Amino acid sequence: MSAGTLTLTNNSAAVSGSGTAFTTELSAGDFIVVTVGGVPYTLPVKSVESGTALTLVSNFTGPTQAGAA
Repeated sequence: MSAGTLTLTNNSAAVSGSGTAFTTELSAGDFIVVTVGGVPYTLPVKSVESGTALTLVSNFTGPTQAGAA
């Protein structure tokens, strides 16, 4: 996957990216893996809206994090 960072918000399925290329790197049904606060999360992708926006299958349950890699 391309370099970039993600912003994940607690209790939200929306994910925004910076320096990302979601439309060419991800599809519905794929997974993204991120570590937030030392905890790994495997997150299923519901849809990809743009190169910098996607929606998860369910709301993110971890803490809000900007700049996740």
